[in-house]
Amino acid sequence: MADSEYLKKALGSVLAKGVAETCNARPDDPIEFLAQFLLKSVADGESAVVLEGEKEVAAKKADADAQAAELATFKEQEVVEARQLTHDKEEKRLEAVLSGAEVAETVFSAVVSYARARTGANGYVMLTDLPEKLLPPTPPEPAPAAEGEAPAADGEGEAPPEEPPPEPEGEPEEPPPKYAPKTLEYVVSTAPDEALVIGKVLERPPAPPEEGDDTPPPPSGVGEGVTFTAVDDFLAGGAKVYHEPKAVENRSVKFWYLPRIGSYAAAPFEDVNGEVKGVLGFDTLGLERPFSAEDVALIESLAVRTSTELKRIEQTVADEFHVQNDALKAMLPDPAAEPPPPPEEGADPFDAAKASLELPATMLGSCTPSHFKYVESRRQCPPGVLLTFKGVMALLAPDYAAEMGQLSWPMLKQAASNGDLPWGGDLFEKAVSFDVMNGDGGEGWEVAEAMAAEVEAAPEDGGAPPKDDILAFAAVAHALYLWLAGSVAVHKLKVEKEAAEAAAAAEAAAAAEAAAAEAAAAEGGE
Repeated sequence: MADSEYLKKALGSVLAKGVAETCNARPDDPIEFLAQFLLKSVADGESAVVLEGEKEVAAKKADADAQAAELATFKEQEVVEARQLTHDKEEKRLEAVLSGAEVAETVFSAVVSYARARTGANGYVMLTDLPEKLLPPTPPEPAPAAEGEAPAADGEGEAPPEEPPPEPEGEPEEPPPKYAPKTLEYVVSTAPDEALVIGKVLERPPAPPEEGDDTPPPPSGVGEGVTFTAVDDFLAGGAKVYHEPKAVENRSVKFWYLPRIGSYAAAPFEDVNGEVKGVLGFDTLGLERPFSAEDVALIESLAVRTSTELKRIEQTVADEFHVQNDALKAMLPDPAAEPPPPPEEGADPFDAAKASLELPATMLGSCTPSHFKYVESRRQCPPGVLLTFKGVMALLAPDYAAEMGQLSWPMLKQAASNGDLPWGGDLFEKAVSFDVMNGDGGEGWEVAEAMAAEVEAAPEDGGAPPKDDILAFAAVAHALYLWLAGSVAVHKLKVEKEAAEAAAAAEAAAAAEAAAAEAAAAEGGE
């Protein structure tokens, strides 16, 4: 019974199908036909098992691939979200730095550092030779009318504002052409290139000769500097960012070091009048890739933000300067007033000389470190101002007096920034407490007197002396000039007095010696 059940279970269905197929086919050799059917059934069963296994493997692989793809997408999304989070943090940090910046250098450093973090590029800031401007003070906002108070009617209170005169007929005047910079000076750079480029000056390539001009054309095509192209395109209303994807293939690109594969982008930024104040420059030299469209858009936005923040800083500095400058000018004697009478005959010249120091001492004593914000923001200054500062520094820091003649305005400001020279509140305190009669000034008097004489000397061409431009630059500089001139005058009188006293003492000593010799001779002859 067991055997029959086994055969029925194992062979029943297959054998029944085979017998049925044999009956339907009625082959000549039914046994052979049935045998082949059974063999084929075995092979088909094995194939089905293999196929089922392959399907199972394929399903598992598809499931694994789907999981891997899902994981990759998840990780990619994590990277994107992490990058965006980093960008958001960098953006917030940049915004905080820019909004709190009080000097242009802070803005420049923040912008190039941010661009490097976002793009990996080297960054630079180049300033043009655009003449510096002093912005007018921000006009006060009109006072709001009191609640319930109607504006004054005609004939009551203040007169209504006059209507502007009608514009003259005819074509409107064209605005003056914007200044085309002639030089670009590198003032800020990312760390790797600071020593290489800071202080370097890029000069505009000379223009080709006009048609019919026999002058040989200037050399061109090698290292002319494409940044001026970026400036000119910007001034003409063209592209806001100049992008050279393959810098090494453009013979006009200026390489300060060995040419390398990469791209260069330059974005000018403007001042309040739309003039080009400077350029943001970036390169991917060594990274061997161009800037993407996203990178170019980022660079353009950074140039706009740089311009916006510089305008804010300059206006803030100008507003503070105008208030401080007017207050210092108010301390000066009225130029229209009668001059003080000359000192009476026989008066001590020291009294008049010392009196000349009272006004600058009062002016400088009222100054705070903020009085130098505008002064130190200037990249250039009139010759008389530089001479004045160098003369003052020679007296307040006599150990550095011998170096004063070599210092330019940027060098002097840098030395003050390094702490080598007094500046700001320290300078004002030392000047106010300076005592000529006590021997202050040390070895600096020779330099100070030479600077003071040069400030007051008229040039050989008959122009105005350098001192005439000091007050127009800044009243605090004029106060320092008055202090320097007064100190030099007192010191000269002191030297003359000491020389006269020394001569009188020597003469008295010689007379005493002669009298003693004469007395001795008289005693010997008795």
